[in-house]
This record gives sequence, C-alpha cells and structure tokens, in this order.
Amino acid sequence: MQVIIIGGGEVGTELASRISKEHDVVVIEKNNQLAQKINASMDVMVITGNGASVRILEKAGINEAKLLIAVTEIDEVNIIACMLAKNYGVLTTVARIRNTEYADGSQVLTNEQLGIDFIINPERVAAQEIAKMIRTPNVSEIEYYADGKVQVLGYYMDEDSPYVNKRIQNMGLPDDCIVCAIVRQSGEVIIPSGNDKVKPDDEIYFLGKKEVFDTPFLNSKKNHYPQTVVIAGGGRVGLQLAEFLENEGKKYIVKLVDVDKDRCEEISTYLSRTLVLQGDVTDIAFLKDEEIARANVFVAVTGDDEVNLLSTLLADHLGVKVTISEVIRPDYNIILNSIGIDRVVSPRLLTAAQIMKMIRKGDVISLTILKEDRVEVVELIVSEKASICNKKLEDVNLPRGILVAAIVRGDQIIIPSGYHKIHAGDRIILFYVTELSGEVDKYFSIEDSMVRSMGKALKKFIRRK
Repeated sequence: MQVIIIGGGEVGTELASRISKEHDVVVIEKNNQLAQKINASMDVMVITGNGASVRILEKAGINEAKLLIAVTEIDEVNIIACMLAKNYGVLTTVARIRNTEYADGSQVLTNEQLGIDFIINPERVAAQEIAKMIRTPNVSEIEYYADGKVQVLGYYMDEDSPYVNKRIQNMGLPDDCIVCAIVRQSGEVIIPSGNDKVKPDDEIYFLGKKEVFDTPFLNSKKNHYPQTVVIAGGGRVGLQLAEFLENEGKKYIVKLVDVDKDRCEEISTYLSRTLVLQGDVTDIAFLKDEEIARANVFVAVTGDDEVNLLSTLLADHLGVKVTISEVIRPDYNIILNSIGIDRVVSPRLLTAAQIMKMIRKGDVISLTILKEDRVEVVELIVSEKASICNKKLEDVNLPRGILVAAIVRGDQIIIPSGYHKIHAGDRIILFYVTELSGEVDKYFSIEDSMVRSMGKALKKFIRRK
C-alpha cells in the first residue's frame, strides 16, 4: 500500500518509521534540512515541498496512494491536503487538527466536506491519557480485544498487594487470567515465565476474559477526594487537562502554573474552578511558597522537555506523591524512567498508536503500543501460510519476549498452554517486546518476504535517482 505522510516533525517521523516497515511511504516536508535528515535515516522516499500543493502531491504519487496522513503544524495545510487527496481518489485521509473550532462539530463544513476521514489531536489525546492516570492511579492501561471479550489491564503493584514478592506461578490468579508482561521501575520489560517474581512498584499487564475483571481481585489504592493536582504549563495539553478535571466536579482541586502572564490571563477566561498562577515551576522557592508539596499529583506539560524534567524532579524532591511528565523528544524516555518519575506521556507515541490501529497489515485486526514503544500487543487472524500453524506452542520454541496470550476460536476463548495448537483462522492476541517485531513477522506474517525486499530495493533505487 502506498502511504503519503505530510509533515516530517516528531509525529510524522514516528509514523514514517513504523509504517515503512510494512508499506511504501512517501514523506513530504517543507523544511529542506529536516527533509534531508529523514532521507538519510529512513527507508522512505522524501519530497521537499508544500503538502498542500497539487504539483507536490502528484510528484509524491497521489494517484496511487491509498492513505494520506497530514500532520504538519498548520491545521489549514492539513485540511487542504486532505481535500485534494479525496479529489484524487485517496481511500483514507487522516488530519492532525489542533484548533477545536475545526473539530467540535460547530464548523460550517463537515469533516466529509473537508475530505477528512479521521481527525487526530495529539495534545487532546495526551490530556485524556493524563486525566485517566489521575483518576485511576494504580491502573495504567485498559484495552479490549476480540470484540470486547478479552481485556488487558495494566496495574501498578504497591507494597500492600498480596501478589508482591510471589512468583507468577504461585500468585493464584483467577481462572482465565494470566500475566503477559512486567515492566520494572528501571524501564526493563519482561515477557514472563512462571518463575518470574513480582516486585513492589512493578507495572503488571494482566490478560483475561472480560468477566474476570468484573470481580475485583486487585487491591486498589483508595482515592481520598478532593485530590490536589498541580499542572505545570498552560499550553494546549495543560488547559485541556484542567478542563477535563473540572468536569469531574469537586473531586479535584486544580492549580495551573504558567510563566507567561498574558497566557495566565487568557487561561483564566476558559476555566471556572482552577486556580491559575503565574510562576516558574523550576524555581524551588516558588514551589515552596505555593505549597506544591501538599499536592497529590504534579503534572509537567510545559512543552519543553528540560523544564518538564527539572520541575518534576523538584516536585518529587518536595514530596509530591505522584509525578507525571510529558516527553516530546524520543531520546528522553530512558532518562525520565530511570530517574524515578512515576508516569511518562508521549503525545508523539499516543498519536502514532492511534494511527497504526487504522493500518492493518494482512490479517492484523489491531495494534497497541505500550510503555513508550517498549511493548506491542497485536491481534491477528492466523493464515494457513503462517509457520506456527498446526503446531503445539511448546514445539514452536518462540523466543523469550513473545507470548501467545489468547486464542479466540469461534465463541471459545483459550488462555493457551504449551500443548495448545494454533489453527488457520484462529484469532490470536500476541504480547512481545518491540525489538522482536521481526521475529513476530517470521512466525506469524502472511506477507511474502521476497516481495517486500524487492519493494524496498526498488524504492532505494528510485530515491538515489
């Protein structure tokens, strides 16, 4: 499938990197320096120019494209690109839209008239994710598979949990429930065996039939309302997060801090119950004066990774119970996790995960990206061509780091053991560490590797020309 991505920023680059593994990708980027960087680092075709230009779109092969993703910083460019794409017969268009006036249903033209099939808003997605973290501090993730029959729950283990310091095989979990992944505080990811132990502050991913989770078997921390939440940064993420929390009624006391006086005054017009403060969140004297140490949650979403990092460390030092930091640059993920910041949110990865769910390779039903791109969950239909077909799992010798977590066969949901076989037509749910995605392809992909290799070689040849 031919895919055109307009915009080579953080989101566009992340998408190009992922999609190019399975599809032919053309990136259109206006900035020549950035275009050259992408061209040198990725196996994609790069065209320098304006993605809203008919000439540039035709040069990119718009006539053959099945999917166009417009993720530039300018909403209007993204909208125009999608409108043009639809006129060329592109099947699916995705636009990054930040201005809520274009996406809240009040606009004069509908999304269909604008030529947009899917709207993505990285800042809104990030704010929603952070709000979810604040509402359920122990629960990190809830995902559904097999038409809602199978649930995956990410959960932070506290010291009081009955499962801490036990081996997985001795946890005594409910029937039809297993541990699929363990994420250590250090950032280490384990696709576990029965001998692995659960430690305090581990993040555990459980998978089971949905009804298993209807009966609580995990000890959740009780929320004592009202909770005080301090938001550092009055940009789009910070403002939308404050609005989400205000909509929860009196559950939260919200303070929002921004260094810019004019922005503080503007924010105050949108918020009714949030205390808006002007100040520098990297100034420990200011944080002490405003009694930030009393907060239950500190969220850093300033748009500047360095400020987020420093302010979150200061909040942690002062004794704030839970710290959450936005990270924009991908190379900051390791630092933020290793120094003990409780939760990390990446708008870039959240957006990529949303879009990747729209792009299905072969019989892949869904793809979920977890833990800042360290774990992936794939739901797929097994082809008769798959090498794993009709073999007992214990005989396949899947690498450690890949787990067949569930098999859906008709109305039957199987949490498999080594003696189970996978048949053609089965719907399976896989957990694996991201670096083993190539091995997943080897065992489960239905694509012809020779055809893919030839396509890559041809693309490189064209680019050199």
